[in-house]
Amino acid sequence: MKNIIFCFLFLFLFLDACGTSNEKIIAYNEIFLTTADEVNISAEYNEVANTLHRAVLLVPMLGHDKSAYENLSQQLQQNGFTVLAIDLRGHGNSDLDYTQFTEADWQNLVLDVQAGVDFLEAKGYGKIAVIGASIGANAALKQAVQDPRIDAVVLLSAGEDYHGLKTLDIAEFYDRPVLFVASFDDKEAAVAATKIYNAVNTEYKEIKLYQTAGHGTDILQNQDSSIAMIITWLWNYY
Repeated sequence: MKNIIFCFLFLFLFLDACGTSNEKIIAYNEIFLTTADEVNISAEYNEVANTLHRAVLLVPMLGHDKSAYENLSQQLQQNGFTVLAIDLRGHGNSDLDYTQFTEADWQNLVLDVQAGVDFLEAKGYGKIAVIGASIGANAALKQAVQDPRIDAVVLLSAGEDYHGLKTLDIAEFYDRPVLFVASFDDKEAAVAATKIYNAVNTEYKEIKLYQTAGHGTDILQNQDSSIAMIITWLWNYY
């Protein structure tokens, strides 16, 4: 009997050790999207049955993965939005390593946004919004300028130039609803958000500047009201 107990204990410890290895653990609802340049990016897809066919694509900031949007994603789903959250190339479970990126790699972040929109369109969603943070915001805006399938964007701490992904030179070509969110304690992003806000060519634009909220997706954790504000804005303009 003792030998049997010992065998079970050994098996438990062995399986536990395997679970804490360096191998990537695939989430239950994780999928992989292939971009136009054949990079596999990880995504989490949560479909919500809704008659309005609305979906939101979440694009993280540099050094973060889709888990940074966990709370926002849950709140969006509870309010009737299907959500697709991606890991940008070089992040999370996606291909490549962003610490080794070339200038071309940074520019190709836009293809990750495109792949997310392609997926949602294939799923039948006729209304698609994109929420991006920091460099993810720049990639979202750059794709939205050239992609009429994107109906609205929410930009958290967008910048004038993140690793060559520039916004001011394209902002005037964006003509759909847009919400800018930034914080005064992140001065560079607050200034950039104001400049881009003034440059976009749409009457359906708003800007929210917090006093102390930090950068990118940190705003969602540091300002309790930010998630409700974003969801309300989406309902009003998208």
